[in-house]
Amino acid sequence: MNVALEPARVHGFRFAGTSAGFKTQPGAKDLGLIVADHPCAAAAVFSANKVKAATIYITMDRVRGGRLQAITANSGCANSFTGNAGLKLARDSCAAVARETGIDPNLVVPSSTGVIGHLYDLAKYQAGVREAVRALSADGLADFAQAIMTTDTRPKVASARFKLGGKEISIAGAAKGVGMLSPHMATMLAFIATDAAVAPPYLRAALRHAMPTSFNAITVDGDMSTNDSVILMASGDAGNAALRARDRAALNDAVDSICAALACELVRDGEGATKLVTVEVRGARSVADAERCARKIANSPLVKTAFFGCDPNVGRILMAAGSSGAALKSDRLVLWIGGVKVAARGSLLLDALAAAQEKMREREFGVRLDLRMGTASATVLTCDLSYDYVRINAEYTT
Repeated sequence: MNVALEPARVHGFRFAGTSAGFKTQPGAKDLGLIVADHPCAAAAVFSANKVKAATIYITMDRVRGGRLQAITANSGCANSFTGNAGLKLARDSCAAVARETGIDPNLVVPSSTGVIGHLYDLAKYQAGVREAVRALSADGLADFAQAIMTTDTRPKVASARFKLGGKEISIAGAAKGVGMLSPHMATMLAFIATDAAVAPPYLRAALRHAMPTSFNAITVDGDMSTNDSVILMASGDAGNAALRARDRAALNDAVDSICAALACELVRDGEGATKLVTVEVRGARSVADAERCARKIANSPLVKTAFFGCDPNVGRILMAAGSSGAALKSDRLVLWIGGVKVAARGSLLLDALAAAQEKMREREFGVRLDLRMGTASATVLTCDLSYDYVRINAEYTT
């Protein structure tokens, strides 16, 4: 599917992004709003972190019915690890949106991102909501994407069109998250809207289908956020016929494509990142082994610093693989960096290292490891670990 990394209109939805004054930069957008013209089918997935933000508890409860009409999202404060006061703040924030839009409060869900352990000023939130409601527009997705950014260097949006049930369908999404990014049922905030007529069970199935190869196949630093959420809403305004089997496959493909595009943009913009690296492990005994090995390589600080330095340090990659717990034998391993074979049969291919180093100087390259133990494979997107990552995170709350 052809996915454009740009915003698009989605029939039945309006978007806004405005400033409520949560960020230290004057006038910076920090409050986003998505409003549907009527109650919509909805589905969501959330962080597996046992320390969850107040917003997640509220959204988990309200999305169970499979219907939503509005999403309010702020940056600058995570409203996580804030106890009962945080839960009340999240509910009051949704109530502010409900009052300004005339929507049932139970159809409004919150998302927050920023520093953990703090509450934001509700009066500022309410004023921001009033401004956001006035700014709602079918063309407002780019503003919404900007409002949810924290350490992101640019907004992240994706859109596509596809056929479903005899109609042309629009789908578009926005996401944020470039640090504290390692997946286990979503890894950041992502919001996707489509005008397809789809029942909630099919939306839930589409999200489950998309996660393993998109938001759950990326990592920046191996740490899982407390606020991770992916929310998918379908207005039904395209008026397509009820889904048949091939239509459900088309829906899955569309959601897969949007999620994969957004996930790739998150890693490409990873905190301090200068490289986007695809780590592929093949020839494993099981998918679990392949995933375990790929993730260990992708998260290793030693491997990631080698990526930053364009250093084809084969030993670091093999060290990570060997410590992953996956079944392997060192004399069977075959390793490629940037398409250049650098190790096989238990030995380095010394003459190939210079060519591999040249490939590592590119903005994007791949690492492929064949365990030669079976037929299973897995792929994880990662980035390098640079000086700037340390600077950003050393000063994050101060």
